[in-house]
Amino acid sequence: MASPPSPKDNVLKNLNNALENTSISNMTPEKEQNHIGELAIEASEIVSRLEQIAEGVPIPESAYSQPTVFLGLDRKSVDDIMEIIYGLMSVDDDGEQLQFPSLDVVTKLVIVCHSLAAYCGGLERSILQKLSTRFTTDTTRWISHMCGFLDSSTFYHEDQLEGLVRVTKMMLHYKYPRYLEDGALALTNSLPTIYSSVSSPLGVVQHLCRQLGLSLACVRPVPVNTLFGSQYTMDVAALQKMLQEDVATGRTPLIVIAEAGTFITGHVDNIKRIQELCKAHDIWLHLRGHSLATMFLPNLTNKNNQMQPIADSFTLTFGSWFGIPGLPMVTLYRMKDTSVSNRTKQVGTNRESTLPLLAGLNTDHQGKRIISLPLWACLQRLGQEGIQSRIRDNFIASEHLWMALNVFRNIRLLSPRPGGDSGNFTISELLTTITSISVLLESTAACVVFQFTPEWSEGEIFTKVPPYYDKLNSWLGQILHQDAPQIPLDICELENVGVVLRFCPFENSTGRQPSAEEINAFIQCLEQQLVILKATIQHKETFVHLVEQSPVVRLVELPEWAGLGGVRYEPEGWEQILTDQVKNELNNLNIALVEALRSTDSAFSLGEGSDGLMCIRFGMLTPQSDVEELLSLVIKVGQSVEENSRVLDSMAEIVKKGIETATLDLQKENEELLWQDGILRHVPVVGTFVNWWSPKPKETGVRGRSLNLTQGVVESTENIYKYHMQIQTGTTPHGSKSPPTPLIQTPIGGNHSRSSSHASHASSQGNSIQQPHEAEISEKIIQNNVVVDKAGLNNLIDSNNINASNVSKKETEK
Repeated sequence: MASPPSPKDNVLKNLNNALENTSISNMTPEKEQNHIGELAIEASEIVSRLEQIAEGVPIPESAYSQPTVFLGLDRKSVDDIMEIIYGLMSVDDDGEQLQFPSLDVVTKLVIVCHSLAAYCGGLERSILQKLSTRFTTDTTRWISHMCGFLDSSTFYHEDQLEGLVRVTKMMLHYKYPRYLEDGALALTNSLPTIYSSVSSPLGVVQHLCRQLGLSLACVRPVPVNTLFGSQYTMDVAALQKMLQEDVATGRTPLIVIAEAGTFITGHVDNIKRIQELCKAHDIWLHLRGHSLATMFLPNLTNKNNQMQPIADSFTLTFGSWFGIPGLPMVTLYRMKDTSVSNRTKQVGTNRESTLPLLAGLNTDHQGKRIISLPLWACLQRLGQEGIQSRIRDNFIASEHLWMALNVFRNIRLLSPRPGGDSGNFTISELLTTITSISVLLESTAACVVFQFTPEWSEGEIFTKVPPYYDKLNSWLGQILHQDAPQIPLDICELENVGVVLRFCPFENSTGRQPSAEEINAFIQCLEQQLVILKATIQHKETFVHLVEQSPVVRLVELPEWAGLGGVRYEPEGWEQILTDQVKNELNNLNIALVEALRSTDSAFSLGEGSDGLMCIRFGMLTPQSDVEELLSLVIKVGQSVEENSRVLDSMAEIVKKGIETATLDLQKENEELLWQDGILRHVPVVGTFVNWWSPKPKETGVRGRSLNLTQGVVESTENIYKYHMQIQTGTTPHGSKSPPTPLIQTPIGGNHSRSSSHASHASSQGNSIQQPHEAEISEKIIQNNVVVDKAGLNNLIDSNNINASNVSKKETEK
């Protein structure tokens, strides 16, 4: 028994039937149908291949290293080209593997229809026109019937603002009858005016003015409510006053752009009152926002499936609402006014019907691409029940998350309350009772916006949080994105409240909303992080107080750090000698301190202050954390690192002092030898005769010098040259005869009172150095990752002394 056809096959069958009914070319319907089927199968295989790559199917290395600067001379096969595309899409610029979103059946169908739409662009013009008319007419009819807006038409576009631009252009033609003939000259006597809320993105009206050649003086920003209503919605009283003033001064009100779901926060303007003002002043009302999706929910107040429109035009983003990429934007606008109005008396119905054509709001059926085809297939695949189900799930997800967050006193919700101000109704209850579109708009929440704040009371006016809380909210958003990715959050910033976290199911690219279990897991994760945030805030005051009392640590300002704060270990006296070299030593000291601290507690990390110097950053703390103990640990480890650095500085000073002592010994010995041998031995010609008559002893002459780090003395090197090896004191094997003691031994004396923080400064002042203890020199300093190699330093001194000895011998020979 044959299996029933799938919904996807039914959609493709309808597409084949449409092509078959409109085909007038020489190609038979069977052949054309085969071509469409092959194209659909190939496009579906490409999408499946991308999904396999996302699941970890390997790609040949050649796909990642293909040159793209110059076009190759040889032709590549289709498989090779697709492999290159797969390679480019599967990794980012850093070579990391990318994760592709999972695609459902509807999304795959839409992607296939894009290929079919491109294929239809190559058909004959008459066939293309009939196909475009069929797909566009069907889609427009379905949309208008679902929202009960029957006397309307649609414009399909890729850019989100293109529909608004053309609607505004249509109103220019309506308000200025000579606009088509005179252009901008028709606007000189009366300035057209566009009204938009100050809470709306400024880029919207700027884009309108750029596209239509209007100045920004044509834009009138309407203030938001301050005393009554939401702080993010348009002040209708202020709008009414502005309209009266503009009409009195000779301006021409053109269009009002209202929000059914304000930018970021999702509030809805008072659409009913704004519509009344627009009708009274003969102004076009355009709505945009995610809350417009409520028009497609079941509405029992629609008489004969028709309702009075709440605006003149709408921007509908089905791709964002359904979570399906590739769907076009739709601008739904009314065709004519059924009531007798001033517009009909002045302009006439015939001219008004031509305004969309003048503005370009009609669909170009002669184009090479059928833009409505993907949406046509998507609506068929979902059906009316599927469309309503996806929109209903989006509102329910917002409702559940809003209710779950409302129990926390440190979480401030800035999005509207689901169910209206009272919150007595749920989305499911609203959809099963007799309601109107205006009630649904005010009772639904398209998104959830919240932020971590100090404890606040309900009804409190939203004010900007302290700057430190902006850092905490950014940290909270990053942690939740990492630990609870089932609830996708966006980190946004509002001018009047600061950084906020936003969940918008109408912008979820997967089209799948979180379940009740996933929301509960998210709330548990959030609750754990709130405990950490509260504890960090409580410890911060104690932390600042302790740092201010300490003489060796300084508080560092970290603009982007959300943790407890930052400190810098600075030994006393540093602020008086803060040169470039000293700053470098201070950075090295704090870097070594952080490395030592991280082995004890991971809450420490290395940071950089606003002054460019390194510091120790304290992370987030728990209620059980002891700030005083942590700060004491920093001071203790810092002192230890400073001591270890002092040992290294002492050894460097010993080496330097040893070289100076060896040089003075050699000079002094050379002078003594000169007087012992007599002046005649150093006179040319005469000295040769004297040396022949009375040869010098073999053991005489200037000896070299070596630095003994163990004993802290400079020794003569006769043993080294006699035994042809360097013999350390105390290393002679048992039973063998030890070498004689060097004839000359000069101790390195003086006092050493330097610290690591004064190394360069003290050396420039000529401070003397005290010999460190044997255990101090030979130990390995692990805490700041430095190992002292005593033999290496001895070899360094020996090489310098051998050179000094050779110079002395040459002087003697002269």
